[in-house]
Amino acid sequence: MKTTIGVIAPHDSLQLIMYVAKEFDEITFIPYPYEQLTEVSDILTKHRHEVDQWFFSGVLNYTYALENNLITEKEGTYPPLHGASFFGILLEAQLASNKVYREVSIDTIESEEFDKILSYYQLDSLTYYNHPFDREKSSDKLVEFHSKLYEEGKTEVAITSIKYVYRKLKERSIPVFRVTPSYLSIKMIIQYLEERAQSNLYRNSQVAVIGCRIEMDPDHLEELYYSFKTKYQELDVRRQLFSIAEKTNGSVMQMGDGLFFIFTTRGELSNESEADLFHLIDDIRAQTNLKVKVSIGFGETVLQAEQHVRMGFRHVKDYEKPMILIVDDDQSISLKEQKDQIAYQTTDIGQAWQDKLKDANLSPGVVSKILAYAKQYGRDSFSSQDLSRWLKSTERNGRRILSEMERVGIVEQAGENQSGERGRPRKVYKFLPLS
Repeated sequence: MKTTIGVIAPHDSLQLIMYVAKEFDEITFIPYPYEQLTEVSDILTKHRHEVDQWFFSGVLNYTYALENNLITEKEGTYPPLHGASFFGILLEAQLASNKVYREVSIDTIESEEFDKILSYYQLDSLTYYNHPFDREKSSDKLVEFHSKLYEEGKTEVAITSIKYVYRKLKERSIPVFRVTPSYLSIKMIIQYLEERAQSNLYRNSQVAVIGCRIEMDPDHLEELYYSFKTKYQELDVRRQLFSIAEKTNGSVMQMGDGLFFIFTTRGELSNESEADLFHLIDDIRAQTNLKVKVSIGFGETVLQAEQHVRMGFRHVKDYEKPMILIVDDDQSISLKEQKDQIAYQTTDIGQAWQDKLKDANLSPGVVSKILAYAKQYGRDSFSSQDLSRWLKSTERNGRRILSEMERVGIVEQAGENQSGERGRPRKVYKFLPLS
């Protein structure tokens, strides 16, 4: 499946990024230009689910998105400014003005990075005043920083990476040029985002094994083994485990007395699944006074995931509060403690689709959950069978949901496949872009 990268940038920076993006035929790029920084919030609220990763043009819009909880650090990044970017724009400034600049004010580039470049090329005669990026200071502070140095005669030209600062200095008739990430920096970030998107898709398809072990009292082990009460309690445990397996599209196997495994994938596990496991631990403790240990193992193969579950059991201790021990594919171990409230997080579908759903016999929550699953599995198209599996409902209900979504203009038919019973083709659908 092709990776989709959303590009958030002002119009001028967007042109440079899309120029480099032409080299990557295997990646789909969706441009999202903006004029005011606040527009970034609208872009991410409406289109967050449509891409695999986000490419931000600079540290300012990237930091804005993080601070407003519009994305997480794992969903995007920006190309850093290196010394090469500065010298490229400085050369452009000198050619445009037909003048050699020796006193310069700059911002956003780290001073350490800049000093290394000056020392390497023996440019110590160049005087510069730097204001590294500080998320606590506004763009107006940077305008005053450059203006004061120029008015005091300490600098001849200002170089900034922020469009707002560039415009304000232009209005004050201060010689100013705007620095942008270098060609190499943009290319490297695109490659990084592509690798991360593919890694996320791979991780979701990894094998996951949930191990549940009931700790029997060794002094009464034989009595418990032959007790009908114990057998009934074991049936109750199996019933709850089957419920968890159904929600995670997994299968349950009993590996021995009091030991059960659920085989599924990483992408199927959610906060809801963890809540069910904690509920299982509490329920068994309340009804039987027996302790339950839960270990989750991830791996590239079933064998590796199962070995990690058993490794987890060796490290599980007796805790006052219910705990789940997780062993990742690199054998790193982490503990999860029960939270007071755990909720299943879905994707915001945006105001445009919410307006369309007003006339539909569907709730926004259902569409939101379908969006979340489609993104989680990297699916461009899906069928009624997929919906029945994701929503834990019948295929008939899946067909009804797709028909209603198609009627109001949220999805459209994208073709047919031949996986239906007796060779009958099954319609597949895809989401329409948000308008």
